[in-house]
Amino acid sequence: MTCLCPPGEEGWGPLSRMRPVDLTSCFQHGALVSGLNLVFIAAAAVRLCQLRGAPPLPRALVGGRALWTKIAVAAGALLASAVELCAAADRYPLASVFVVAMALQAAASAVALRLHYAEQLANRVASSRLLLFWLGSLVVTLVRLRTAVSEGAAAGRPVAVAATAGYALAALSAMLLECRAKPDELYTLLQDDDEDDDGAPVAAYASLSDRAHIFSRLTFSWMAPLIEKGYRTPLQMNDLDELSRRYHPEVATAAFRSSLDASQKTGRSGLLWMTARIYWRTMVASSFFDLVAILVEYLNPVLLSRMIGFVTTYNTALAEPIENGYFYALAMFGVATARTLARQQYLRANQTVDMLVRTNYVTAVYRKALVLSNDTRKEHNIGGIVTHISVDAERATVFACHWWYYLWSSPLQLVITLTMLYRTLGWSALAGAAAMAVSAPISTRVLQRISAINKELMKHRDQRIKIVDEVLAGIRIIKLYAWESAFIRRINDVRLGLELNALRRYGQARAVFSFVASLLPFLVTFSTFAVYSVAGNNSHGPLTPQLVFVSLALFNMLRGPLSICSAMVPATINALESFRRLDAFLAAGEIDFTAIGRESYDRDAPTAGPDDVLVEVDGGTFKWLSEDEPALRSVSIQCRRSELVAVIGRVGAGKSSLVSAILGDMVKCAGSAVVRGTVAYVPQQAWIMNATLRDNILFGSRFDQEFYDRVVDACALRPDIDMLPAGDLTEIGEKGINLSGGQKARVSLARAVYARADVYLLDDPLAAVDAHVGKHIFAHVLGPQGLLKTRARILVTNAVQYLGSADRVVMLEDGAVAEEGGYAECMARQGAVHEFIHRFVDESKGADSDKSDDAASGTDVSEDSAGRKVSRASLGRATLEAVDAAAARRSRQASHVALAGQTETTGRTTTVEVSQAGKVDHDVYRMFIEACGRRNAAMFVVALGVASLSGVGASIWLKHWASSNGEVDAARLLVPQTRHSVFYYLLIYGALGLVGAAMSSLQSLLLWTRCSVSASTAVHQRMLLGVLRSPMSFFDTTPVGRILNRFSADINKCDTSLPSNLLGLISTAVGVVTSVAVIVFSTPTIFAVFLPLALVYRRIQQRYLACSREVKRLLSTTNSPIVAHFQESVSGAATIRAYGHQPRFVLENEARIEQNVRVDAMDVWLSRWLTLRLETMGNVVMLGTNMLAIGTLHYTGYGDAGLVGLAVTYALQLSNLLSFTVKDYTNLENSMTHAERVFEYSRLPPEAPDVIEDRRPAAAWPEQGMVEFRGYSTRYREGLDLVLRDLSFRVLPGQKVGIVGRTGAGKSSLALALFRIVEAASGQILLDGEDIAQYGLFDVRSRLSIIPQDPVLFAGTVRENLDPFAQYSDQEIWRALELAHLADFVRSKDERLEFAVAQGGENFSVGQRQLICLARALLKRAKVLVLDEATAAIDNATDAIIQQTIRSEFRNCTVLTIAHRLNTIIDSDMVLVVDGGRMAEYDTPENLLRDGTSIFAQLVEESRTSDAHTS
Repeated sequence: MTCLCPPGEEGWGPLSRMRPVDLTSCFQHGALVSGLNLVFIAAAAVRLCQLRGAPPLPRALVGGRALWTKIAVAAGALLASAVELCAAADRYPLASVFVVAMALQAAASAVALRLHYAEQLANRVASSRLLLFWLGSLVVTLVRLRTAVSEGAAAGRPVAVAATAGYALAALSAMLLECRAKPDELYTLLQDDDEDDDGAPVAAYASLSDRAHIFSRLTFSWMAPLIEKGYRTPLQMNDLDELSRRYHPEVATAAFRSSLDASQKTGRSGLLWMTARIYWRTMVASSFFDLVAILVEYLNPVLLSRMIGFVTTYNTALAEPIENGYFYALAMFGVATARTLARQQYLRANQTVDMLVRTNYVTAVYRKALVLSNDTRKEHNIGGIVTHISVDAERATVFACHWWYYLWSSPLQLVITLTMLYRTLGWSALAGAAAMAVSAPISTRVLQRISAINKELMKHRDQRIKIVDEVLAGIRIIKLYAWESAFIRRINDVRLGLELNALRRYGQARAVFSFVASLLPFLVTFSTFAVYSVAGNNSHGPLTPQLVFVSLALFNMLRGPLSICSAMVPATINALESFRRLDAFLAAGEIDFTAIGRESYDRDAPTAGPDDVLVEVDGGTFKWLSEDEPALRSVSIQCRRSELVAVIGRVGAGKSSLVSAILGDMVKCAGSAVVRGTVAYVPQQAWIMNATLRDNILFGSRFDQEFYDRVVDACALRPDIDMLPAGDLTEIGEKGINLSGGQKARVSLARAVYARADVYLLDDPLAAVDAHVGKHIFAHVLGPQGLLKTRARILVTNAVQYLGSADRVVMLEDGAVAEEGGYAECMARQGAVHEFIHRFVDESKGADSDKSDDAASGTDVSEDSAGRKVSRASLGRATLEAVDAAAARRSRQASHVALAGQTETTGRTTTVEVSQAGKVDHDVYRMFIEACGRRNAAMFVVALGVASLSGVGASIWLKHWASSNGEVDAARLLVPQTRHSVFYYLLIYGALGLVGAAMSSLQSLLLWTRCSVSASTAVHQRMLLGVLRSPMSFFDTTPVGRILNRFSADINKCDTSLPSNLLGLISTAVGVVTSVAVIVFSTPTIFAVFLPLALVYRRIQQRYLACSREVKRLLSTTNSPIVAHFQESVSGAATIRAYGHQPRFVLENEARIEQNVRVDAMDVWLSRWLTLRLETMGNVVMLGTNMLAIGTLHYTGYGDAGLVGLAVTYALQLSNLLSFTVKDYTNLENSMTHAERVFEYSRLPPEAPDVIEDRRPAAAWPEQGMVEFRGYSTRYREGLDLVLRDLSFRVLPGQKVGIVGRTGAGKSSLALALFRIVEAASGQILLDGEDIAQYGLFDVRSRLSIIPQDPVLFAGTVRENLDPFAQYSDQEIWRALELAHLADFVRSKDERLEFAVAQGGENFSVGQRQLICLARALLKRAKVLVLDEATAAIDNATDAIIQQTIRSEFRNCTVLTIAHRLNTIIDSDMVLVVDGGRMAEYDTPENLLRDGTSIFAQLVEESRTSDAHTS
């Protein structure tokens, strides 16, 4: 080694003894220069081998000036290295380290020249090896150049120094040239030309981050163009950066799916360990960056100690060179910058894994949800499955990608910090450790209490949302009954009495935690300093600024790991529980796809023939759940390739179960079942997607205009399509909200027909359509001459008029085949089929499906989420709502006016949810503050100010205490200067700390228990009134889910997130202000640095806020479709499986996730971009503070170590505070958008007043019940055509009037007009001669009665469902129940009138629900009763009860019956025929039937024709 470092040099050092803050020349050349160049040569050799086989890039794009400029600069570096080599060889022996180092540098420069050439011609991205090499070379060369200049080499060896400077310049130029981006055409050509195996464009280099060089990726500078664009114009989805290929769901989930499948086969599935196995490399890299950031961060207290010591000893015999002071300042900046870079890379890697893991978890749950068995669906309903993706997947992801790092990093930070405290303060540091140990259980206990209250809060919130959901689902009925105030009271009972009370206790617990969290760091500091001072521990001397501020810096570093450790236990427990739930769900039972044999079938094959059996069940026994009794026993059935097999039977016979069994949705116990060919399925309850009507029909098939038109016409959809605003491109709302039941059934049938399948399973598709429509569908689709005449068809139906056209009829009884054969054969045998047709023909007119446990009720049943049979009202005939929608669509055919930006081309029938662009309006903040209460806000500000001042005061007092402990004399002896006792300083310091903690707790208490509760009460009440007082047109054009989201997610944000974010912003903003004030107070000249930094800060903040605001909104809008599609897919899983479209829906789910991940990635990179720049600004402030302090000391000779320590301590905190302030402001603004949405619904246009005090009707009004329409016209809302036109007729007191007309004629609109659900455009409605428009809505609606077709019950008691206002006595209620034939049923329950009604009345049969509605009318005893064909969907027994009761109990009342079945109004006193919104005919039934040309006579004839085959 001696021969390498010639005599006369300082040796290997590494620190120079002759020059301050410098390295020895031998170390520079031997370690730095040689090491750098050797590493580069090896790395470049590997890279050149990799590029050897790479395809060349177009020379026209990468050759020319760019290439030769790089070559020339590299050649310049080589030339400079050669000159340096010659100079070294001339001065030193050839074997010296200087010659060897220069030789290696020359060789590395030659290799760099070759690598430049290869990279330029073959690589689209700047070479990381070259960039790092040239950066390293620049830094090392500058170090060498400084040494040469300080040694005076510039005069003695000018050529060598000039060559060194030239090499540095060449390295800088080469680095800058390599950083320049290559032409965009390179990436365009790549995406146009390169394709993968599937023909899709390769995603490589699609993202700007993929094209960025290493420095740009480290600093996130590649985002600059996007951020500038977002600052100038609001970002849209197309503006965001494309995803890198690794983030695409199909790529991201490949390894996870393989691992999951393998683990499930072995029965050892564990998501946590599986995640670790797949992503361990990224996690290790992330851990490395985290470890670097942690270790580097702890250098700052060491450097701070040196800095304060330097200031303390300056101008003394022990003074260090001034260069050391500048070095400490620069070193603190370098350390902080390194920590910032490492920390951001750690977070980048973490959040990268976060996105990938979340994608894996959500797609895994989605795939699983499509194949769940009925037993599993019983345990995991739709709500539970949605919870898996919205809650469990989130918790599990956060733990796997974030919390597990804390499990090792937080204890490591605690150990390092306590060790350094011990080295600084000795054994007294254990006092702080003891304080932490004592307070940890307290913090944990408080957090557990907060968690428990939060669970209670969620429970009450769910209870309120359940009621709101019911109210929104039944809003039309509530308005018809004038029950709004009763339900407002019910909602407020939960909101005010339970939910906000829990929120208040939640705030109190948060205040306690705030006190503990504020007191704990102070308690640690106080106890440590107290023990150190009182115990007389002089091992490190008295408390000097050096000890105090180094200790304070370490104590501040304790806050993070302490808070994390407090939250770690509950977070880990919750995460492990979520992992357990996800593991259990993913390991749950699936449908046995092998139970039903699926074979391919080629109908065009030469061997194919008409006798081919496509569906064959032989002795099949099936059940819904493993523990159930079989629903089908020993069933055998066949269907040939062109056969129509009709399956009939009574309610609960097993018809729908047979279809489900053939589909494989039931558990097979015995027998065999085989399906050959493709399958199309029409469920009894039509499943409609939230897509256009055309997409619902195509269902993923290629569009064929000719065949599509045939299908639409055959399924009688043409008139409906013509009525829609954009035809078949009209968007169908969630669950087909803007279609009637019959329309949904026909769309479902059209989907099946268009699929051109081999086998058709049709579960009563005619039940929901009118008779003449059913006749058309059977003739053109299902029958012998229909589109499906050549296909195998199994038709479940009780429409016996069509049985004669079936090839075979199968009669089911109690889950077994009772009779089978041709129609004529069965009728001739006069067996079960003959008996069914003649005894139950009336029941065939109602809807029908399986019901295993309550056949006598005559209710329809369908599958719930677990695959069981549950009672459900039939889709049946059109309800008030459905007819209203049809009429509205009819009017829109002539004139359609868009709402909220809606246009005809969009095809939307619901309003588009408009999100506010730009920042939240100041009025929203003002309204929220007013809702909080100005006095509450003022008290909060006072508490905040006192808390902040006490914190600053405590720091300044510590500085005063430390400075008073002594000063350094000329002999460097520490002379005590204490003027007060230790207890004096401790007492004041302790008082300031306690005041600060108390005020922090008080401000939290005021915010949560006063401001938040007051605001939550006000905003919810205003929105509730605003929504329930809105006209029905609002509910017709606004999806229920959107309204419910305001009452759930938005109110939740206003209750909890908004106060939390507000407190966070105020705390960090005050922290920034106090830090800046203390730094300026300590170092006034720093103000010159703050001015330009403030401008830079403002520029960064504006750009971040502009982009983040839109990204957050896009994040919300891309997240909702994932959940909506998930719910939609789960509810339609049976249909999706039947068509075999699981892969397509999985791809659709992945496409939606990809959009969300694309926005999420932008949000992540944007956050990293901001944090890096703001932390760098904080680091610059620290650098400026230190440099100015050293500069002042250098040039004035004066420096206060206490002030320097105080300033630097606050400067160290400023980096995080600057970043958190902007983020907290963004979070607050994001939360405030939820308040904005709530305030929007509180200002909705209301309908007419409930009560007009100076216009109240008489108590007995109406006494007679005379109804008169005079020239009445109305429309559903402004901009639409009239649905009733110039309607004039009179109904005399006590008359029974039937109202008939074709679908969309306006008959239900007439009833809605009577109840003022729609208001008059012109004309009047008179009730006993009084214009109903002059009275309030409550006074009108409460005096009328209605029995709707779809009976609606609400969760509560029987009494509340009959008498929500508690107006009637028990005797009156029991009498109404007796007359409705429900008294015996209610008496059979222990609770009687207090018997609990389940949500939607699910624990009552359809017939019982209808009888409850009858009891409501009986209890009210109104003189005018409206019936919306109330018996269309119930059994004959209930029908008879209702008809008999109406005839006897309402004989003196006026009854208006809206008829969908003409036989129910044939004996009315008068018949009103409505056509096109006008009165077409109004006469007695006899007179109208006598006139064969009347519309009424034609309707009766059509009805008779459709029933011609029933006998």
